[in-house]
Amino acid sequence: MIQNILQGFAGLLDVNLILMLLLGTLFGLIIGALPGLTGNMAIALMVPITFVMEPAAGLALLAAIYCSSIYGGSISAILLNIPGTVSSFCTTFDGYPMAKKGRAGEALGISTLSSAFGGLFSTLVLMFFTPFLAEQALKFGPGEYFAVAVLGLSCIAGLGDSPKKGLLSGALGLLLGMIGMDPQSGRPRFTFGSVELMNGIGLVPSLIGIFGVVAVLKTAERASRISKVGAMPEVGSVWIGWKSCKRLLPTWLRGSVLGTIVGIIPGTGTNVATFMSYDLEKKLSKHSEEFGHGAPEGVAAPESSNNAVTGGSMVPLIALGIPGNATSALFLGAIMIHGFQTGPVFMSEHPDVVYSLFAAFFVANLIMVPLGLLVMRWMKKILSVPENLLGGIILVFCATGVYSLRGDAFDVLVMIVFGMIGYAFYKFKIPTAPLIVALVLESMTESSLRQALVASDGSCDFMWTSPLTCVILIVSLLSLFSPLIMKAFRFAGRKKAGA
Repeated sequence: MIQNILQGFAGLLDVNLILMLLLGTLFGLIIGALPGLTGNMAIALMVPITFVMEPAAGLALLAAIYCSSIYGGSISAILLNIPGTVSSFCTTFDGYPMAKKGRAGEALGISTLSSAFGGLFSTLVLMFFTPFLAEQALKFGPGEYFAVAVLGLSCIAGLGDSPKKGLLSGALGLLLGMIGMDPQSGRPRFTFGSVELMNGIGLVPSLIGIFGVVAVLKTAERASRISKVGAMPEVGSVWIGWKSCKRLLPTWLRGSVLGTIVGIIPGTGTNVATFMSYDLEKKLSKHSEEFGHGAPEGVAAPESSNNAVTGGSMVPLIALGIPGNATSALFLGAIMIHGFQTGPVFMSEHPDVVYSLFAAFFVANLIMVPLGLLVMRWMKKILSVPENLLGGIILVFCATGVYSLRGDAFDVLVMIVFGMIGYAFYKFKIPTAPLIVALVLESMTESSLRQALVASDGSCDFMWTSPLTCVILIVSLLSLFSPLIMKAFRFAGRKKAGA
């Protein structure tokens, strides 16, 4: 394994790969800093472009965008009190108060180092834990893979404020994933006579529609940010000193561990990790009253945890073929474009590509520090770009990228339809992540179930005769019904307190 890791880093000693990492880091940082333009949208725009690249270069570009866009969201959160990404929401609690006190540079410096620390920590876990998990997954049969797919679906269904809306989103994703030819009988399903739907719905056009088109529609209904940018505080020096680094090291470690664990669990994400990390740090602090008024730990905790999710979220995708969140689903689309299949076979058959991706995550987090500190001086100009101009450019990139994949105008129509679906979900506050992950996992769930039923002569006893399958399915049920279980416990607690 150590040899593969070293070969992965050696593979990055290429001018093209280094250039992709630099461009990806800069692009992701700018997109993340601009409120409303998420890292998912940036990755979705770049996925079609990676089609003409070598697999290692294309995945390195996406890895750099992923890492730096999460970090970039903290810039506008600190300077404007507007989180550039959802994951930077907690950073506004203490980052903006620090900026108002004339400590904007210090807050940005803490954010930069915290993000890099969390990203590097999770990448090390990705490098050393993924091969072990993939090795164990090689022993899985159809029943175990079915159970793992059900676990992914049950976890992702709990996203959002309403479990019912999460289940609705996941159910729609499964239904859309069934469109096309039946894999066993070869009969068309839900195609309504359309030849274009025989091969199912394209993953990349649907993802670009949900992230790219929806981002344009969101920015179109928002007022311009220019008036807010005028009040942006001066940045000043961003170096926080070794003494502060030593003080924040325990916070970085706790946030990184928590963020990595949250990232590995399917169905969670950066917003979950940041809130958990911020709450934990506040409870452990001896000066909890400072939180919300400019506590450095209030910036370090969420920023280390949200970037730690990046490496953690790739573990189930690479090792098991299960996208843990919407971003890893985008990586799945990029990997599929190059003809690869994620899971343990991906690691055993293409270790050069996999370990090159691991190395790209590590180097991207290193590049993020000097590049982020350098870009700070131009942040006011970057944040002043008119949103209507950005929206038009993004929309052109979306349509061009989707059409370039197969040269089929039907893919553009799919993009538009999914853009409308995503925007409707946004207006009704329905999470889109369950839809995306269910759309991806439908094929794996159905094929594994059918194979398991054939192997057991049509009996469902494979669900309980295999201890591992049984345990995973029980965990899936607990995950699915956990909101109801927690609600029952809270109700019992209130009833007991009232008595």
